[in-house]
Amino acid sequence: MIAEDRMILAQEFITPAQDQFNKFTNVANGWCAADATISLLLPDGKTVWLFGDTFIGQKTGDFSISPVNSRLINNSAIIEDNGLLSAYYNGTMSSPSSLIPADGESYFWPEHAIIENDTIKIFALRVTHQNNETPGFDFRIGTTRIANFKYPEMEYIGSTNIQSVTDTTMRFGACVLRSGNYTYIFGVKDTTSGGMTWPLPYLARCKESINEPWEFYAGNGLWTLRCEDSKPVGDRPMSESFYVYEKDKKFYLIMHEIWTVGELYILEADSITGPWNRATSGGKETLFATITPQANLFSYNLFAHPQFQLDGKILISFNVNTTNFSSIYSDTRNYRARFYWLSITDAVAADYPASISLLDCYSSVPIVHPTPMSSKIYFQNATGNLRFRGIDAKSTITVYGVDGRIYLNRVIYCDSDLNINHLPHGILVVKLQGDWGLETQKIINHNP
Repeated sequence: MIAEDRMILAQEFITPAQDQFNKFTNVANGWCAADATISLLLPDGKTVWLFGDTFIGQKTGDFSISPVNSRLINNSAIIEDNGLLSAYYNGTMSSPSSLIPADGESYFWPEHAIIENDTIKIFALRVTHQNNETPGFDFRIGTTRIANFKYPEMEYIGSTNIQSVTDTTMRFGACVLRSGNYTYIFGVKDTTSGGMTWPLPYLARCKESINEPWEFYAGNGLWTLRCEDSKPVGDRPMSESFYVYEKDKKFYLIMHEIWTVGELYILEADSITGPWNRATSGGKETLFATITPQANLFSYNLFAHPQFQLDGKILISFNVNTTNFSSIYSDTRNYRARFYWLSITDAVAADYPASISLLDCYSSVPIVHPTPMSSKIYFQNATGNLRFRGIDAKSTITVYGVDGRIYLNRVIYCDSDLNINHLPHGILVVKLQGDWGLETQKIINHNP
């Protein structure tokens, strides 16, 4: 009987926030789906939401979008004002481009942000393409920059390097919070041990502006101005995105397990410096929820939004993505964050993890299961040839970059080969459409 009572409590400390999911279904200016899902409370009471790769375009239903009239860009933002949501990006809905502009062959994914005076300063990860033969993960994360936007216009001012961060393998900006007399900036740095590589948490701080020189945690309660002398604030492997929440003079680090494993953890410490250790190293670590596996879907990167609260619980979210890229057009829920209300103190005290489902948000609308079909698009890495097979009627080929720019548009009537070595290298989206239907694939063009 005791175990049964505990299980009931476990299901109560984390509950679906259906209303928070629903509000992103009808966003002004063509926002359809995205990941990252990071938020910042603004001084005027509004919230800015920051997103990574984003679908912008024409919707054909609550959870479907037009493949022809939509584009994928690398980042976007939404301003929420009393329940009204408006999207921000560059260009137009029919020809959008990223809110944070690309820099040469690199583009940016947003992390956390801070507002200083009338400037929103977004920590932005530089991303470049690489061929690791892992679809959906063919990228390399680089250094962090700060993208500056004038508020409330959301006018892009420019991006700057973080002068204090001289170690280019460190990525700061996963979570930013004000505590006491300092602004603290969490980051990660990859470490390799036993043939495995994972990010460990690091911490920096500044007194007033993030533009001033930073101090870095150097262990044993000491801080240093030298980035090279910094030490990790724990041995717990971190995902790229996590949140540190301060409550009643304690600190709680909430995270989704790395490697897209469907587990949610909360770590507890008396100091912002942790130590944020594994349970096997003496850390206070609790598995508070497990995510039921779902075919073709996976979850990653948790973040918290404590400006939204309900009955003492704070709002958290984690990202959802799909191994079937084309399915996003017929069901955008395959590429939208899931939201939950979480009681921090009850989660820490949980004897058993709650069980949650990626389908919790599907209560009111049936799940769309696209009809499987044989692929018509084939890409030969060695030659740079796109091959189209099984074509016996008019079909339109469109090749565009993840920034939405169209590089090739051609009509074919039969099986055809196209060489794309002359197109930019990196991730390209290939769309093939005819009366028979639609197929979309992401490829990596190496442009030999």
